[in-house]
Order: sequence, then structure tokens, then C-alpha cells
Amino acid sequence: MLGYILCVGICAVIWIVNVICIIHAVREHVVSEIYMHVGLGTFFSLLTVELTLGAEMWIRFDASWLKVAGLILYIPSAILVFDSMLELKRKGKPQAGDPTATTAFINTGVYRVVRQPMTLGMAIWSIALIFAFQSILSMILGVLSAFCFWMAAEKEAWYNIKKFGEEYKEYMRKVPTWNTLRRLIR
Repeated sequence: MLGYILCVGICAVIWIVNVICIIHAVREHVVSEIYMHVGLGTFFSLLTVELTLGAEMWIRFDASWLKVAGLILYIPSAILVFDSMLELKRKGKPQAGDPTATTAFINTGVYRVVRQPMTLGMAIWSIALIFAFQSILSMILGVLSAFCFWMAAEKEAWYNIKKFGEEYKEYMRKVPTWNTLRRLIR
């Protein structure tokens, strides 16, 4: 019973925070932020439900190699998310404590290789959770959150074109949204 209460309480907090951010994004007409916060809410809800109730609630597959693959995927996903956050904080001249609200165009560090490293990292992390937990619920919520992160990346491009103009269009021609292999080969 305590597990259910804990799960519902944590999920409620997750969604209250994300709904507040979604409302702000709707007011500001920033579609990419709507997708990002739906993806974050789904991602953290998946993590919460699986960690608090998953073992006792539903059948899991038990492929050890998939669990290992999921754990290995945490590494690049963490690098992409945390490197992009550091780069935004260091060089982005963020507004009012939000490191993602940058006022400067960034094309250095991880942003030289991939245009949307944070959303790519979160999508990879979503796939890693599917592999680690191996349940039907993790597949559904993991794919949903990965899709939301992909849509956030796609919509962010239009927002950044408005914000940074021709400089961002040129950057888009040089650096792929998520296809890091294509950029590394170049």
C-alpha cells in the first residue's frame, strides 16, 4: 500500500511541475517546450512507476543482454544531457536561472556534433529504460517519451530560426538534429 501512495504522490508532483511548464509554454507559444515537458513527465512517471510498483505489478521479460544494453545506453545519454546543460550554462548567457533560456547562439562543444543533444540524450535514456525494465508499460511509455523528445527537437529548430535567424539556418545545414554519425563522418 505504501508503494502505491508513494508512486501516486511522486507522479502527482512530476505532473504538477510539468503542467506548470506546459502552461507557460502555451502562453509563450513555444511548441517545442510543450513536447519536451510531456516527454519529461512521461519519462519520470515511467521511472517512478517501474521503480515503485513494477516488480510486483506486471510480467517482465528477462533478457540479461537487453538489461546490459540499457545500462550501457545510460552513458551516452547522460553525457549528451549534462554536456549540453553545461555548455548552455557556460556560453549561452541564460536568463533568470534557466540554463535552457539562452540568449547567445552556441555551436561549440557537443553542439558541434549534434544540434539537439539534450533531446537526443533524453530519447536514448527513454530507450535505455525500455531495455532495463523490459515490461509492456515501459515499452509504451518509453516510446511515447522518445517520440515527444523527437518532436521537441523538430519544433525547437523553428523556434531557434526565429531567435537566431540566418546564423541558425547555416548551422542547420552543417549539423544534423540527431544523426551524430553523419556529422562525425564529415
